Amino acid sequence: MNDYRFFHADGEWLPATGTTTFTVTSPVTESPVGRVVACSLADVDRAIDAARRAFPAWSVSTRSERRDALNALHAALAQRSDAFVDALTHELGVPISVGKTMQMAMPLSNLNAIVAGLDEVVWEERIHNALVVREPAGVIAAITPWNFPLHQIVAKVAGAIGAGCTTVLKPSEVAPRVAQLFMEAVVEAGLPRGVVNLVWGGPQVGERLVTHGDIDLVSFTGSAAVGKRVLAGAAASLKRVVLELGGKSASLVLDDADLDLVIPNIVRRAMVNSGQTCVAHARLLVPQRLHDEVSQRIVAALAEWQPGDPAAAATRLGPLATDRQFVIVNRHIDAAMAAGARCVAGGAGRAAGFERGYFIAPTVFDRVMPTMAIANEEVFGPVLAVMPYADEEAGIAIANDTPYGLSGGVWSSDEAHATALARRLRTGQVILNAAAPNLAAPFGGFGQSGFGRENGRFSIEGFLELKAINGFYATGASSSVSR
Repeated sequence: MNDYRFFHADGEWLPATGTTTFTVTSPVTESPVGRVVACSLADVDRAIDAARRAFPAWSVSTRSERRDALNALHAALAQRSDAFVDALTHELGVPISVGKTMQMAMPLSNLNAIVAGLDEVVWEERIHNALVVREPAGVIAAITPWNFPLHQIVAKVAGAIGAGCTTVLKPSEVAPRVAQLFMEAVVEAGLPRGVVNLVWGGPQVGERLVTHGDIDLVSFTGSAAVGKRVLAGAAASLKRVVLELGGKSASLVLDDADLDLVIPNIVRRAMVNSGQTCVAHARLLVPQRLHDEVSQRIVAALAEWQPGDPAAAATRLGPLATDRQFVIVNRHIDAAMAAGARCVAGGAGRAAGFERGYFIAPTVFDRVMPTMAIANEEVFGPVLAVMPYADEEAGIAIANDTPYGLSGGVWSSDEAHATALARRLRTGQVILNAAAPNLAAPFGGFGQSGFGRENGRFSIEGFLELKAINGFYATGASSSVSR
């Protein structure tokens, strides 16, 4: 069993002195696989102080220095790929295949995009007699979730490094080994002391980071409920806040869509990572005439997505990550059935063939109406709602009838028409047909999905402040300088 009892501050691993401990539980066996000792508030203050003291020197580092640091971090992370995948499998139940092709590949690609973003940010520009400069925001509190732990850590911490900021990272205690491996990579990459610091803990530690006077900006990824508390806590000191919260994304299938392309892709977008993705396309909107056919074809496609041992190479669907999530997802399934949605695959309870573990069968409801909770509330599990619509206008209205706005999709053989409809969806990202992921593009949401953007240069820009220096500057074109 792994023991996580050291935090990292000012370039040193130090014993955490808090009195709270967290048990890390295998979602496959339901047995303990680790223990996290939370930091005391004094420990948190020590990490914040280290970041504050490191900021003046790191804030004036050159782009070349920051590029070298990020490239060294990329190399150190890549060398630990197998260890990361193993940690994801044992602590979160992530199938090995998903760990390699998504959980590990995404942050490495994003880190490359952030390095490229150093040359894409307009660091200085002249506007009439003003020199407009972009400067580091200061000390960043990065609070990250368990579902894509490395990807979210990289999006925040690498972005802060690129911006010239220093960071105190509070990762999820559900997946501590990923965070510890990341911090070991930071040390190996040779970043200066105090530029990146790591603390362990729950809500008390998070609250300390959010309200501390020496934290300049809070970047949080998690649920909308906790995001609101972060925003309220930061308001007292008027901190800037970046929030990436939940979603209830809709894929809009048009009459001319290629169903042979739609079906496997929609199933993957709903089920991958056991549906524990904030961008999961959990609502499938289809023309009424196609509803029954689409529903039947989805059920058939689920044959390739049956739950299995995440350590087996062929497994695509593992367990849910925690007992709490297992209870929540089952509650949503029961509520959907009570509301009158038709369950055509899966259902509540532990998946057949498993006597233990947080395994839930891939579940599909059809004939789902917009007023049902299953159509509006984030489930965060392998559950798909198939919803009929009368015409395109009705489809757009249903897609936008949600408090969230993180992702979505449009399926059509007419790309121009699909693009026109995508412009009308109130969401931060729209995927047309089976378009490949683009980690250089901005990622973030509308409404209850939060605000601010990450990935590529946007991860850097989110941690910058604008300053106008008015003087006797000649009017000229925008230029990027080498700071």
